[in-house]
Amino acid sequence: MTSNPKADMDLQHVRALVISCLDNAGVSRVKVLPGPKVEDAFHNGCGISVSVGVLLAVDDHVTRSSPIDPIVGDLRGMPDRSAVTVVDKASGLAWAPADLVDMHGVPYPTCPRTALKRVAAEWAEAELEVSAGFELEFTVFSGTQDAPVLAHDGPGYGAAAFLQLEAWHLDVLAALVEAGVPVEQIHPEYGRGQVEIALAPRNPVQAVDDYLLARFIVSRVSRKHGLHVSYSPIADSRTATNGCHIHFSARNREGNLFYDPAATTQMSPAGGSMIAGVLGRLAESVALLGGSALSVARLQPQQWAGSFICWGTGNREAAIRFVPGPKGYEDRQSNVEVKCCDGSANQYLAVAAILAAALEGFRGRLKLPAGVTVDPGTLSQTERESLDIRTFPPDLLTALDDLEGSNFLCTALGHELLDAYVAVRRGEAERFAKLDRDAVIDALRWRY
Repeated sequence: MTSNPKADMDLQHVRALVISCLDNAGVSRVKVLPGPKVEDAFHNGCGISVSVGVLLAVDDHVTRSSPIDPIVGDLRGMPDRSAVTVVDKASGLAWAPADLVDMHGVPYPTCPRTALKRVAAEWAEAELEVSAGFELEFTVFSGTQDAPVLAHDGPGYGAAAFLQLEAWHLDVLAALVEAGVPVEQIHPEYGRGQVEIALAPRNPVQAVDDYLLARFIVSRVSRKHGLHVSYSPIADSRTATNGCHIHFSARNREGNLFYDPAATTQMSPAGGSMIAGVLGRLAESVALLGGSALSVARLQPQQWAGSFICWGTGNREAAIRFVPGPKGYEDRQSNVEVKCCDGSANQYLAVAAILAAALEGFRGRLKLPAGVTVDPGTLSQTERESLDIRTFPPDLLTALDDLEGSNFLCTALGHELLDAYVAVRRGEAERFAKLDRDAVIDALRWRY
């Protein structure tokens, strides 16, 4: 593992290291080690029980998965030294993502970060370079967690909304830059209290690490301002829902596969095959792209949530949006956006599923169907069927059935990981199905 010189220098002054593992419920579980223990942690890791590392649900219910005993056994959270970041020099706080390993240091089969590493390695073996990036949408509240108040009144993307939280915006940006998170921009989003941060593309594992760290930093800065942040898909019924859009791009020796000036689609045939691959696996993947009890409810037409399984150039109602780069930057910036994701997902698994499907399409030279140039919600059922525009499973339990029955994803991620993930999410779905929608919103608001 490559050492990070900046981190090596800064670690001399670290008072505490936050070690973060993103679990099957989409929750960042942490251990915090004091400064004298930090160096040893990069060699020996920290103790994590199997139940905490693999089987905790979002409500902290301990799930049971037939291949994994939640009571007996221990794991180690092995922080990645190359990804360690000093979050706050003044307080001496550092942060690092971790892989799950067994007591002998062998990667544990349910480790999501390791699963993404395997998929990324397959791209490298195919002599392809892949980059990923995120757009994080979240809702900011003032007041208390028991009585939350939407922190800005809009208008969407408006200067007034920015000015209402100007000091917070600037402190968030400063903290992200100081921690080395490659932030592209921040702005008030469409809904009241809603904000979006766009992160620059990186290699897939780094991109998800950036995403996790950005969420940690935003939440930390918000608390200092007396604010609270929710990444839940539906944080409040009075405002817009929150997505977490995943972008990816692909290159070979000739350049960006999503840029071909001679093609009518503006992309190479290989790039089109990648989109076709993702498109063909979306229905069985959607429970990985957002697995909470509110995720399917977020996928509503005319909400820019990508609620129809189709693709289109610039089409914000399609689950997959092709984004051509601006003139002069096409080779550098043309990419694909998967819109039907949200912040309750385990993003290591979400990105792994998308990239595995894209690679399958590439290898199989799948044919890309015609792009959709209108809002699919304005078409009749007959028109949608003629264009092969499909809808997602109607509820989370059905989506989990589709995921559990996917031989493709079982192979890509491993059956132990998939079994544990489905067990956690199915338990959540069954318990939250007994509550009305507002009660579920309240129960999940502060969990992500």
